[in-house]
This record gives sequence, C-alpha cells and structure tokens, in this order.
Amino acid sequence: MPKLNSIHPFLFAIFPVMFLYSENIHLLPITEIILPSIIVVGLSTIAYFSMSFILKNKIKAAFLVTLFLIIFFSYGHIYNIINAADLDNFDISRHRYLLIIFSASLIFGIIYFLKTKRKLDNINTITNVISCAIIGIILFNVSVDVTQDNFFGSAKLSENEGYLGVGINKTQFDSSFSSSIQDEKLIQKNLDDASNRPPDIYYIILDEYGSNNALEKFFEYDNSEFTSFLEENGFFVVSESYANYPTTLQSLSASLNMEYVNYLTEKVGIESKNFRMLNQILSDNKVMQKLHVEGYNIINMGSLWGPNNGFKHVNANVCEFKEINRDSLLRELLQTSMISYLQEMWTYEVSRDRVSCIFDELSTLDQEYSNPKFVFAHIMLPHGPYIFGPNGEAVTPHSPLDNKPWDPKKAHIDQIKFANKQILILVDTLLSQNSNSIMIIQGDTGSAFKSRDNPSEDLIIERMSNLNAIYFPNGNYEAFSEYTTPVNSFRIIFNEFFDANYTLLEDRMYWSISNKPYDHKDVTNLLLKDDEI
Repeated sequence: MPKLNSIHPFLFAIFPVMFLYSENIHLLPITEIILPSIIVVGLSTIAYFSMSFILKNKIKAAFLVTLFLIIFFSYGHIYNIINAADLDNFDISRHRYLLIIFSASLIFGIIYFLKTKRKLDNINTITNVISCAIIGIILFNVSVDVTQDNFFGSAKLSENEGYLGVGINKTQFDSSFSSSIQDEKLIQKNLDDASNRPPDIYYIILDEYGSNNALEKFFEYDNSEFTSFLEENGFFVVSESYANYPTTLQSLSASLNMEYVNYLTEKVGIESKNFRMLNQILSDNKVMQKLHVEGYNIINMGSLWGPNNGFKHVNANVCEFKEINRDSLLRELLQTSMISYLQEMWTYEVSRDRVSCIFDELSTLDQEYSNPKFVFAHIMLPHGPYIFGPNGEAVTPHSPLDNKPWDPKKAHIDQIKFANKQILILVDTLLSQNSNSIMIIQGDTGSAFKSRDNPSEDLIIERMSNLNAIYFPNGNYEAFSEYTTPVNSFRIIFNEFFDANYTLLEDRMYWSISNKPYDHKDVTNLLLKDDEI
C-alpha cells in the first residue's frame, strides 16, 4: 500500500467547513457539515490523486492542492475584512481587483511548485504539523462549546427548554406562553358588511424600513409624501414608531405572538445563544394559530429569510424559490470562496425575482381564495443587498448606474423609493378589490450600517425606529397612540374585529447584542427622550 506522506491537503480541505461550523455552533446542527465536507474533501482528493498521477510527485501535488484551497477559501474573509475597514470607496475593495490579486497569487504559486527543483520534504513535514495544529485548535474550540452546552440543540438546553419541540406535546408547548393569550378564542363581531365575511388581513413586513423621523435624521430624506399617501387612503401612521427589538427574529416573534419575548430569558439564562427556541415560537405563533382555527387561509409570501419557511399553520407558500437556504453552511462556505462574486450575482437575480413575484402575487390573491385570508409578506426591502434603483431598475453593489463612488446610504434610500412605488400601487389595488381588508405595513426594525454589539445612542435610535402603518376598514383607530409598537398590533385587531378582550401591553423597546439574544436592555427612555429633543 503506497505511503501517504502528505495529509495537509485533506486537513486544509476540512478546515473551512469546521471553522465556519465552530463560529456558528449555536446556530447550526452538526449535520450541516456533512454535505460541504463531502464536496470539498471529495474534490480535493480527486485533485490530489490526479495531480500525483500527472506530475509523478505526490508532495508537489499536495502543495498545489493546499495552495489552491488556502487562496480559494480565504478570499471571502479577506474581502469582508477590507470592506469592514471602511475601504469601500477604494478600488481594492471591489471584486474585480481583488480577484486579480488572488488569481495572480495562485498562478505564481502554481508556477513555483511546478518549476522548483528544491526538495520539499522538510516543508511538507512542517505544513503537515501546521495543518494538524489548526484542526486541533478548531476541535478544541468545538469541544469547549459542547462541554458548556453552547451548541445548537444541546441536551441541557433541550431538557430545560421544553418549547424546543423535541418530544413534547402541544399542551407543554403552550404552557411556555403567558396566560394572557393562552386560551382566548376569537369570535367574529357582527360587521356592517352585507356578506358579514371576516376581513382579509395583510401583514406586510418591509425589512429595515425606518420611520420618517429616522430617515430625516440619519439619511436627510423626507419620506412624508409616502406616509401622507397612506393617511389620505385611510391608514393610521404611528408618528413616533419603534420596533420592540433590534432583530427580525425577536421582533416578529413578539408581534406574531402578541407578547414580549423577555420571559424566555428566565428559561434559558441570560447567556444563552440558542436561537432555536425563538424560531420555534415564531413557527407556531399565536396569530396564525388563532386565525387558522377561525377558518382563515394562511398564506406565506416567501422571502430569502430562512425562519419564515417554517410556519406551521400555512395553507400556501407563494413565491417559493428552490435556491440554497441562505442559512446553510454550504451557502456560507461559497460566500468565503473565490466564486463568491458569481454566487452574489446569482443571489441578486434570485432576490430580484423573489421581490417582483411577491408584489405581483399580492395583487392577485383576492381572486384565488374564497375563504378569508391572512397574508404574511416579508419583503427584503429596503434591506440590502442593494439591487434595485429608485425605479426598480437592476443595479449591483459597487456598480451604481451613475458610476459614482458607492454610497450604501444612497442605495438604501433608492430601495425605499422603489418600495414606496410598489406599495402605492399595491394599496390602490387591494383597496379597489376589497375595501374590507385590514392592512399592516411595518418595518421589522430600522436600518443599521454598523455592528450593534457596541452601539452608540444614534445607532440604537436608527435601528429601533421603524415604519408602522395600519389600515382598518372601519377607520376606528382609537386604540392606537403615537407610540404604539408592533407587539400590540394584533391585540388591537382582535379586539376591534373579533370579540377579544386583550389588555394592551405597555409599549417598551429592548436592545440586545448579536451573541446574547436573551439579554434584553430596556432602551425605552432613551428613545422617548430622543423624541423630545
């Protein structure tokens, strides 16, 4: 049996997979590493033995494979580091220039190893040791997380967190929620409409769409024309609107369960990083539960955001595209590679098609469903990537139509302009089709161009300020105030259009950092103070 004197190609093949997994161990099940590992290690093995056969030199073949792996999978990390260093306006931060540098490095490296007459035995041994050490460090970090039960679906967390849905019944799951919403049954009120048909409900989430105040303060953009249109068409626009939480998962979990998620902290501890529980309560949320029981068709308009694909009570998923899940390890692995640019271009096209599909389908749903319907549409606008111009024209980041230096804030406003135009058309269409519909148009959060882990007061204000507009067919907005937050939206809807008797919650806003989703800091006073200035 031939001796294998070079193990570093195989270890460097598994390294990018294990590194990404170790960095996201609290978000990903270990099964996520199987497919990318098979692909990368398999292709590396084929390349190694093919090169060994051609070159008749196993050590050179090993170094060629290792060189390729290092350059190929380090590209995305270097690219992200450069962009994070606020070098976006420098040419080197663009793919077309960075690809030239990396490709040239790869070519020169290949030429060197092909042409060199030096014996590579010693450096081969050193590289073997280095690769073993790197993998050893990764495995050590993983073992520490496992020992501390800091990983996705850990036994300790699963034992203490019955709401994870593993081997539990419905009663146990419901018991994790506040009793204030546990046993309420919806009973439709007698409506003036001749058909007495329950109202259709459209819940439209515009991702990272900020309030008028935030757009004026942080973008110098006057969005009053859009909100005035909504008000002229019977909407109530919350003038001093804030999200309850700074992330989509927290925000939607609260609004669709009509309950703050802070109570979950007591169950898992303030240091927990397990997002699985938040996914679970979003999937089996109270709003969809109740409307499903009432005979509503629950329609989910697909987005590129993974958790939306797991709703339990959905009758139809519209605009479902068969792309790689954005949360998968394989997708993240491709984003670190030299083909990330091609993947980005493909993702941009998928994203454009998805947004166009959602707006098109929203206008036709009234003709397709006879039963009352609850429509959840999560639209990735104005959230990046910034792929739409103000009129819906296709653009790509770092390649704006005017060829000026890339300005992400301008790009954000361009996508707001495009979203506004689409929403104006949609509102006109829906009101003409069925004026008995309820519409909620909200930003899940506001915008943010910096990490929220070390936030300034301005960042908190920008991130928490969101659009919040509601249309009631009866025009009764007495339950709303200038500060009403999304956690109360469906409490008010169920009270107004069904015989529910929910007590409105005090409107509070909470901040958390990325790796501590259950460490909630009350920032209500800060935000309300900003309104007084």
